[in-house]
Amino acid sequence: MINIRSVATWIIICVFIAILAGSGSALFLVSLDYITQAREQQTLLIALLPIAGFITALIYVRLGKSASGGNQLIVENIIEPTKPILPLLMAPLIYITTLISHLFGASAGREGTALQMSAGLADQLTKPFKLTEKERHTLLLASVAAGFGSVFGTPIAGAIFALEFIRKKKILPAFSVLIVIICAFLAHWICLAWGVIHTQYIINQLPQTNLTNISIVLIVSLAFGFVAFTFKSILHYFKQWSINHLPNELWRSVIGGILIALIVFSTNGFDFIGLGIKSIVGAFNMPANYFDFAIKMFLTILTLGVGFKGGEVTPLFFIGATFGSALSLILPLPISFLAGMGMIAVFGAAAKTPIAAAFLSLELFGKEYFFYALAICIIASFIAGKKSIYQS
Repeated sequence: MINIRSVATWIIICVFIAILAGSGSALFLVSLDYITQAREQQTLLIALLPIAGFITALIYVRLGKSASGGNQLIVENIIEPTKPILPLLMAPLIYITTLISHLFGASAGREGTALQMSAGLADQLTKPFKLTEKERHTLLLASVAAGFGSVFGTPIAGAIFALEFIRKKKILPAFSVLIVIICAFLAHWICLAWGVIHTQYIINQLPQTNLTNISIVLIVSLAFGFVAFTFKSILHYFKQWSINHLPNELWRSVIGGILIALIVFSTNGFDFIGLGIKSIVGAFNMPANYFDFAIKMFLTILTLGVGFKGGEVTPLFFIGATFGSALSLILPLPISFLAGMGMIAVFGAAAKTPIAAAFLSLELFGKEYFFYALAICIIASFIAGKKSIYQS
């Protein structure tokens, strides 16, 4: 059991984590909105993506080598809390380079940035509070929950995500679980207090419960799992391939930036860069094209594989929502239901966090969809295999 010096000490730590994570997420989300609007108004900025890639790689080569591990570095420190404290530079570097990615048209997400900002800042509390290894383990989990919960506005899913996404799981004391939950909610409330408004995703129809629809839902679950498996398998392979064949980080990012820019300009694929929130929301109302999910998958794998910064979760939302939306053209289930279930199931299966994904649906869509989401996410996660996008 964690040796807690006093409840008062942990209350102070929770407040610090919540302020750092919640305020950091608010700053990041507001900045990201501004950056996205600027790129949409000046689409020629995408032509500068190779330069943006060079700058991003140079920043990490010159300043942030110790922080370049990103989310994997956080995972390693949670599993082995004896490792050195996460570098303070992790937070500002990931903030700056993610904004660079989105300003110039890379296809990336935001959860990776929120997690690294939160953990990078919160871990600086380890020495002043003289935390033990077990206490640091709790602190890092709490920072992950706070970052995820505040950036998406889903504190329950954030807390469960932090407890679920570590592959080498340990049984946590009830007090540690309580700390994780408290930090997720406090950070969420602080983010809201800054005036942040999170995107609303609405499922407006529940399918009828009958044998035919249950059979279709089972088939759809398998399909979502296969899409998640495809994404994470190709992403892992391409990252390793790019390192082996383009060992120079600067040139790797430049070449990747050139390819992405050429693809976007030649296909008029401006809807597939950045977060793609408009396309995700649109997928709940109108059937997406059959290949929208594949285009987003390709651009995201290329983006992350060559070294641009951001995250995988929002692109996975895009991939899942548009894939599910397209299935409504051939399956007799409500479009918004298929889009919503695809959105959370593909994410949960790729991250190997099916329970967190199910609770994400609870917070985003409402309680009436929870049991559908839970079954779909568990089946999809099983089909997607053991490896997670957060596992090297």
